[in-house]
Amino acid sequence: MTTFKRALMIVIKINAFLIYSANIVAAPEFLNEAGTRVNKAYHSKQWKELPDEALIPASKIKWNRLAKAALNLPEWMEFSLSQRTRFESVSHPWRNGQSSDTDVQLPLQSRIHVGVNHGPFWVMFEGQDSRTHFAGARDFNTNTVTNQFDVLQLFGSATLRNINNIGLRTDFHIGRITMHVGSGRLVGRNGYRNTTNSFDGAHFVMGNDKDWRVRTFLTSPVQIDPTHLDESSNSRLFWGAVFETSQLSWLNGEAYYYGINDKKDPAKTRTFSTFGIRGYQSPAKASTFTQQDFGKVDYEFEGAAQTGKTNSKDLFAYMGHAELGYTFNTTWFPRFNAEYDYASGTNNPNGNNNHTFDRLFGVRRSDMMETGIFGPFFRSNIESVGTRFTLQPRDDLKLFAKHHVWYLAQAKDAFVGSNLNNDFKPLSDKTGSAGRFLGHDIELVGSWKLKSNVVVEAGYIHWFKGDYFDRLPASAGLPANGQKDSDYFFVSTELRF
Repeated sequence: MTTFKRALMIVIKINAFLIYSANIVAAPEFLNEAGTRVNKAYHSKQWKELPDEALIPASKIKWNRLAKAALNLPEWMEFSLSQRTRFESVSHPWRNGQSSDTDVQLPLQSRIHVGVNHGPFWVMFEGQDSRTHFAGARDFNTNTVTNQFDVLQLFGSATLRNINNIGLRTDFHIGRITMHVGSGRLVGRNGYRNTTNSFDGAHFVMGNDKDWRVRTFLTSPVQIDPTHLDESSNSRLFWGAVFETSQLSWLNGEAYYYGINDKKDPAKTRTFSTFGIRGYQSPAKASTFTQQDFGKVDYEFEGAAQTGKTNSKDLFAYMGHAELGYTFNTTWFPRFNAEYDYASGTNNPNGNNNHTFDRLFGVRRSDMMETGIFGPFFRSNIESVGTRFTLQPRDDLKLFAKHHVWYLAQAKDAFVGSNLNNDFKPLSDKTGSAGRFLGHDIELVGSWKLKSNVVVEAGYIHWFKGDYFDRLPASAGLPANGQKDSDYFFVSTELRF
């Protein structure tokens, strides 16, 4: 039996078991004392706010606490578990250093979330284990895929909900945290990726708990080590300030500043500032759709500029995102939107100036594609335009199809991320003769959410590679047959207790 078939059979069996388990805990006949508590929690709509919600979107941690109910834990204690199993397959790899064989892997991600609460204070721990099976020596298996059990979060927090009775709320966190700011394009908590970025430091929020708030933070990004405990360094600092507002009915927005001073690796120093702004009107949601949403138009724009130094070169770079969407008030609530992304590159990589946008700690799935062991495109030296069509037949079922066309922003700059690991250089043609056209992709994805405790996803992407790959010089390091179109397929199940 081939690796592909073995991995696929394993994921099918695991998925079937997870769905069966979810049905068991929800079944009315499961009537012993623990089962009764679990069944009640499974159908509960009550939710007690957790301190993580000041750092990341609540959707990333919000589900009915079945494990807590089964153990009959007190209200002042938080306890949850989650486990995700995903099958992934990528044909005709393109990364420098990668094998030319189809890359088939079975990444697993497991988390435990434990906390205690007293009044406005919390102490919270979150551990995560990320690993993969069937990865060969020259398959894509970096610290974005593997990080054996480690501390993802460990912090103390305090929340004051009405300072001096004037309606202001403050949240303060200190320790190891994860963060998701605004769109998450520059600072985000990884969702699809198998490992997760975290930060050691302090985070402070003040706002009126309704339509505006200010966030500030001073941290040291944690370096992910696949086999040892992750660590941060005072030679690598990251800080920022963000103003978020939803005071206007037609426009939500953010303005932000990020600073980074990274001198941990003398060969790859970064000292620069990022200034940005974002405005948006969210799409209509099927679960809250009203007559006023008929023909609703939604939109989003975000732009950021970076200035400073990288590797002793003067840096000036910029990025932009724009999209316009329309939701139809009809069966399945179809939404169509057009999207454009740009992140600058360097026209002369041998010069004294750097114009390649640094993606910082952002996430890519919402704009670009599924990441995992695929994810060819990064928010650096890239330009894309495309469309997306979304259907929502039910509140718990979402389908979308996407088509994007991809270009390098600058032909002479590197195709960022197209290397197996740091031992290899990304693909590039410093003469520019290979051109800019990277191709176009078609993506189909379906997501089914069974209550809040089981999420099943499956998707397929066909990447029609552009003539850039045909024109690359042999010295660039493109694997054999790397110029051929790539197919990516995944299926995953996440069980949340």
